[in-house]
Formats: sequence, structure tokens, C-alpha cells
Amino acid sequence: MLSVTMDAEIEEQLRVIAGELSKPITECLRDAVLQYIEGRQDYLTAAQALSRRETTISLDELEKRLGMDH
Repeated sequence: MLSVTMDAEIEEQLRVIAGELSKPITECLRDAVLQYIEGRQDYLTAAQALSRRETTISLDELEKRLGMDH
């Protein structure tokens, strides 16, 4: 189990968000941490691809190629 310390202002903002979502604060924190981890993994994957000078395309281009453009 983890313990997280944060300043009062951030804690209050978190309480407000949890209330708006009708979720416990712990669930909001867990969701935020998971989003951070996924974003970090995406960043590292992209950085590795760039370091290998792999060909990349934007999300917009990928959607066009897959016929998903709007």
C-alpha cells in the first residue's frame, strides 16, 4: 500500500473532482497514475523509435490510411 502526501490545494481539487465523478478519491488517484504510466510508456516507445530513425506517421495520417478520417 502507498501513502501520498500533497499540499492542501491539490487535495481539495482532487476532492472536488472525485465528488463530480461520484468516485472515491483513491479511484481517481489510481486512474490518474494509470494514465501517467500509459503516457510515459507511449513516450518511451516513441523515443526509442525516433532514436532508431524509424519511419513515423502522425495519428491523423494513420486514421486516413485506415479510412477512419472524419
